[in-house]
Amino acid sequence: MTGTESPGAAHRVAAFLERAVDAPLAFGIRAWDGSTVGSGSGSTLVLRTPRAVRRMLWRPGQLGAARSFVAGDSDIEGDLVAVVRQLGSVVGAPWPDLAGAALAGLRGGPVRGVLGLPVARPSAEVRRYRGARAVRHHYDVGDEFYRLVLGPSLVYSCAYWPDGGRPGHGLAEAQRAKLDVVCRKLGLRPGMRLLDLGCGWGSLLLHAARHYGAEGVGVTLSRDQARLAARRVEEAGLSGVVRVRLQDCRAVRDGPFDAVASIEMTHHLSRSGRREHAAALARLVVPGGRVLSHELCVLPGGRKLMRNPFLLRYPHPDLSLGTVGRSALLAERHGLELLDAENLRDHFAPTLRSWLANLEGNRERATELVGYQAVAVWRLFLAVSLLAFDAGLAGVQHLVYTRPHPVGRHVLTARPSGFRRPRADGAPPGPPPV
Repeated sequence: MTGTESPGAAHRVAAFLERAVDAPLAFGIRAWDGSTVGSGSGSTLVLRTPRAVRRMLWRPGQLGAARSFVAGDSDIEGDLVAVVRQLGSVVGAPWPDLAGAALAGLRGGPVRGVLGLPVARPSAEVRRYRGARAVRHHYDVGDEFYRLVLGPSLVYSCAYWPDGGRPGHGLAEAQRAKLDVVCRKLGLRPGMRLLDLGCGWGSLLLHAARHYGAEGVGVTLSRDQARLAARRVEEAGLSGVVRVRLQDCRAVRDGPFDAVASIEMTHHLSRSGRREHAAALARLVVPGGRVLSHELCVLPGGRKLMRNPFLLRYPHPDLSLGTVGRSALLAERHGLELLDAENLRDHFAPTLRSWLANLEGNRERATELVGYQAVAVWRLFLAVSLLAFDAGLAGVQHLVYTRPHPVGRHVLTARPSGFRRPRADGAPPGPPPV
């Protein structure tokens, strides 16, 4: 604990945190009773009411901290990511360490208002569910809100930053570069038919039609996305070239297409759903056509993300990350051939930072649009995601496949009669028949 102020709630909380992380705090604390502890870093954990601590006592760990932040009992001023990074080592600490630190903090007597009955969960908290309901929970927040966060490109997936992001190369340019990379990897040419599974707000379809002359069909389970994507297509004068449908990608029946894109949608699928997705990719592309699956994948040591209570109770109730090896194996089993794999994890960090900067810079307007709790969820979601990718817990992969042309039965293979079972009298088998 640092500072010379008179003892108060901020000092007690700081002592608890420092004991739990076994290191000085890199941020200051300001509590509801006016007490402060400062580090000079410019970042501050604000404890607005005693409920901020009470939630942690009743639900120690990530979920209690998340509930406090989402409900507005606590807040973070300054560098959100830096504070969450150090707090993450506290809420993720083993229970005996947390209990020991809490008991040590109570030796001087309980802080007034902290002890009491449990506090109701924030209204933004949900139970875990899948399918269209989970997709709409995440994406049907409001088109204007997404414009504030994503920028005018309305692309909600990892951007492509040449050379790590050179000066003057912002989010809009990086997203345009990503759309170009996807179109080139798919080998799009004028007149080709592109299917975009989980098409979002239609940005890839519009880019492919404008710059590569491709026709396109997009499907999504989000009503808001389908409505706005269709309006963008109409405004661009491409209604005869691009179509957007409210439909499950596994229910598409008007293929096959010359190329198929699936951009950051597999993390919404269960294990059986990913098998169905791989089968759909193979079924919906013509022989010789290409498939690009842009996937969020869990990396070794990142399995804890699958159990993260904040992610599952707030932004992503259907979160299910697969591995790149499993994805490639499923595609191969359904008849696709892997052509190329590119790891984009280093590109996701600047993408997430840009989205978070957009949200922080437009927080007041965002709160007017969707309310305080939704904005708090997104602030914490983007910060936690950035830390997960920085720590190597998750990655992003561009997996490019092709559906091979049928091969003749006897090309470079032995004839079925090429093997002869030994004769019953023990004599060696004769030559195979010609």
